[in-house]
Amino acid sequence: MKRFAMLMIVVLFAAPVALADWIIDESFEGGAIPAGWTVVGGGDSDDWFAYNNAAYAYTGEWVAAVAAYSSSGAGNDWLITPQVALSVGDVFGFYARSWYGTEDFEVWLSTTGNSPGDFGVMLGSATVGDSHVGYEYDLSAYAGQSCYLAIVWFYNDYALVVDDVRVGQEASPVEDASWAAIKALYK
Repeated sequence: MKRFAMLMIVVLFAAPVALADWIIDESFEGGAIPAGWTVVGGGDSDDWFAYNNAAYAYTGEWVAAVAAYSSSGAGNDWLITPQVALSVGDVFGFYARSWYGTEDFEVWLSTTGNSPGDFGVMLGSATVGDSHVGYEYDLSAYAGQSCYLAIVWFYNDYALVVDDVRVGQEASPVEDASWAAIKALYK
């Protein structure tokens, strides 16, 4: 009985610590840019939107997209996550592609607010072609802080498509020191 009680205590306290999970895991399958996200247009009428097109989705049928029919005033369109509290090991990841041709984008971080002027840390920039590419940015340097993350599109040919946006870390198995302690009880 004593071993069983000890086992239950270890499981109850160790399991939540041993597993991490995605803070944001968004594939836009709800058919809209989710509540809590911020879209800031670049001065034209073309802003980020959810679009149903399985041929352009990395998974599922929906994506976040931004497009312009002409280069006049196009680009500088911001897709901003809700505020997230970060831990060591957290990442910001997503899949992106152009509709056709190539598109340029940047990835930014803000610890102060969700307006474009608040973003002072550029995590990276890329030019992407017309097939999906996965991007991942380590956020460990911001552990213990709350922040916003943004994908900013700069017009090249027509449209940028983003899917499977994730912030956090994938849950890992409990096979760690806690699991070893549980196994030791039954040897």
